[in-house]
Amino acid sequence: MKNIFLTAFILILTIIKISLAKDYWSGEVRTKDSYLYGRIEVRMKSAAASGVTSTLFTYNTKSSVYNEIDIEIMGKDNDEVQYTTFTPDQSGVNFRQTVSFNPHASFHVHAIEWTPDYVAWYVDGFEIHRDNSDRIKSLSLPQAIMMNFWMPNSVDWAGTFNDSSLPLYALYDWIKYYEYTPGENNNFTLKWTDNFNSFDGNKWIKSSSTFASNYCDFKTQNVLVKDGYLILCMTKYGQAADYTGSIEDKDIDAPYAASGWIFGNQMAVEFSEEVDKTSAEKTSNYILLGLTLSNPNLLSSNRKIIFNVDNAVSSKTYAAAFIGIKDLAATPNTSGLKKFNIQSAHSLPLIVDIGNELDTSEIFMKQQKWDMTQEYGTIGGDTKSESGIASSGVYSFLCNNGVEGVTFYRHRLKNGNYNLKMFFTETEKTAAGERVFDVLVNGEEKISGLDIFSEAGVNNILEKTLTGINIDDNLLEIYFKTKSGLSLIHGIVIENDSTTSVEDINASPEGIGLESYPNPFNSTTNIRFTLARPTEVIVSVYNSLGQLCRVLSSEEYNAGDHIIKFNAGNLSGGVYLVSLNTTDKTMCRKIVYLK
Repeated sequence: MKNIFLTAFILILTIIKISLAKDYWSGEVRTKDSYLYGRIEVRMKSAAASGVTSTLFTYNTKSSVYNEIDIEIMGKDNDEVQYTTFTPDQSGVNFRQTVSFNPHASFHVHAIEWTPDYVAWYVDGFEIHRDNSDRIKSLSLPQAIMMNFWMPNSVDWAGTFNDSSLPLYALYDWIKYYEYTPGENNNFTLKWTDNFNSFDGNKWIKSSSTFASNYCDFKTQNVLVKDGYLILCMTKYGQAADYTGSIEDKDIDAPYAASGWIFGNQMAVEFSEEVDKTSAEKTSNYILLGLTLSNPNLLSSNRKIIFNVDNAVSSKTYAAAFIGIKDLAATPNTSGLKKFNIQSAHSLPLIVDIGNELDTSEIFMKQQKWDMTQEYGTIGGDTKSESGIASSGVYSFLCNNGVEGVTFYRHRLKNGNYNLKMFFTETEKTAAGERVFDVLVNGEEKISGLDIFSEAGVNNILEKTLTGINIDDNLLEIYFKTKSGLSLIHGIVIENDSTTSVEDINASPEGIGLESYPNPFNSTTNIRFTLARPTEVIVSVYNSLGQLCRVLSSEEYNAGDHIIKFNAGNLSGGVYLVSLNTTDKTMCRKIVYLK
C-alpha cells in the first residue's frame, strides 16, 4: 500500500511539474566565480526575431541584494542596443542606444566597463554610453558574468513572438575578463579569455532554471559549443537543440566615424575599424562645412587619421561627413555618406576650476564629469566647497572649490608636450599622514606620497608644476592613487611646454609661428612670433567681443624670432586674442589676463 501511495505522489508531482513547464526552451551560462569590478568584452551576433533578446550581463548570485549590469539586444531592433543597471532597491535605469550597424547580421565586440565610479558600455572598442550617477556606487557586490537568450513576457518591450521563427540562435565567438587595475595597463588588466574551443566546465555553469518574466525554461542541452562558438539555442518544448551548417562570420559593415575632435590647427578622426589608406587619405572623400582640410595622415593603427585644418573656432561643433572610405575586409566594404559631428577643443592655456560646477567665466573652464562626449572632466569623487583660504598668487580663485575622492582627471589634447600646474589646499586635515596620495600622469608616477598638510599646512595653497608631459594619443589622464584618506584636487592649468611648442611655433606650413609667455599673466607677457622670410607684420590685441584694444606693432620684420612685450595696464582681467597679420596670413592666440 505504501508503494502505491508513493507512486501516486510521484505521479502527481510529475504532472504538476509538466503543467508548470514553459512552451519554449533556451540556454544560459554563468561563471562559477564572481568578480568585483572590471571590463567584460564579448564578440557576439544576436538573434533576429521579434519577442526575444540576446544578452551579456553581470548579476549578484551570492545573496538577495540586487546588483546587475546588462547589455540586451532586442531581436526586433536592427539598429539598437540597450543598456541597463539594477541597484539594491531593485530600480532599473535603461538606455536605448542607436548603433551604425545591424547587430543580428554580423559579429561585433560589446563591452561593459565597471568601476566604483561609473559603468560604461562599448561597441567595437569605443565608448557609447556611460552612467556616472551616484547610484552606481551601490553596485558594489561581486557578480557572476552571464550570457542568456530569452523571451520576455513584455510585448511592449520585446515585441510579439511567433514560434514559426524557431529554432533561433545567439552566437558568441569569445569572451574576455579584465581586472580593474587603476593606473596600470590602461586601468584594466586581462585575466582570462575563453575562445569557446570547448565548453569549460571549470569556468562555466549551464543553467537549468527560469524566472517569472521569461517565457522560456533554460535547459543545459540548449547550450552548445561548435567550431569555436558558444551557441545558445531557443527551441520549442522538448525539441532537440542543434545547429546545422557552418556559422557565417564575415565583415559586412562599412566603416563609420566613432570619434572626431579638432585641436587648434589639427583634426583627428577615429574610425570604427581599420581602413584602407588610399581611400582614407583622399581629402575629397570628406566634407567639413566652413573648413579646409589638408595633409591627411592615417596612423599605423589604420583606425585614426590626422588632418591639418585652417580657421577652426575653438569650443564649436562642426557638421561633417565622409563617403567612399573602404575597410580592410577580403571584399572591402565601402561607406556610403556617413554624417558625424566634429568638436573643436578649447585653445591654450586651459584653466580648469575643478569643483566649480555653477559659475561660468571666459577665463576658466568649470567642473564637469568625464564621458565620451566631453573634452575634459573628472571621474569619481564629490565636490567640496572651501572657506578661509589664504589668497596667494594669480590662481588662488581655483581653490574655492575642489573634488574630494577623485580617481581620474582626463583632458583631450593635441599631441605634443605640455606643462601642468596643479593646485591643492587642505582645510580639514591637521596632521601629517591623514591625507596622502600619489599622482600618476598617463601611467607614470609624477608625485609620490603627496601630503598637502605636510607641505602647505592648513588653508594655504599648494602648487605643483610638472613639465615636459608628452601626449601621443590625444588624451591626458591623471590618476590620483589614494594611500590614506581621500584624494583632493582644486585646479589644473595646462600650458604649452616652452621648450617644445605644441602649436608648431617654428614649423607651421606657412613658415609663421605665434605664442605668448607667460600665459596666463597678471601684468606683462611676451608675444613671440617666428617668420620664415621678411614681411610686414601687424600685431594687435582684441577682447573677447572682437573689439580692438591695442596695436602692439606695425612694421616690417626680418626672418627669425621676434619678441614684443605687452603690458595689459588698465585693461580688465579676462580672455584676449593676440592677432598677427602678414601680407598673406593671419594667426591668433588666446591669452588670459588675471588681474
